[in-house]
Amino acid sequence: MIVSTGLGLLALVVGLVIGWPVLVLLSIVFTVVQLVMVVAKTAVERNDAKVADRIAAKQARHGRPDEPA
Repeated sequence: MIVSTGLGLLALVVGLVIGWPVLVLLSIVFTVVQLVMVVAKTAVERNDAKVADRIAAKQARHGRPDEPA
């Protein structure tokens, strides 16, 4: 995803240099979407880690060994 975001920014710069407003607009939209996806992926990974910690704590309280998911 980082590479795609970099390519979107490169297309934005190229569009600005050669004066193609449509390329600039599409690059802006693409880059914003990529950045939102990166932020969402990070949030999901953090949430998964928190949920896994809560499940492990709950299993420890109940005296159960870790069960494979």
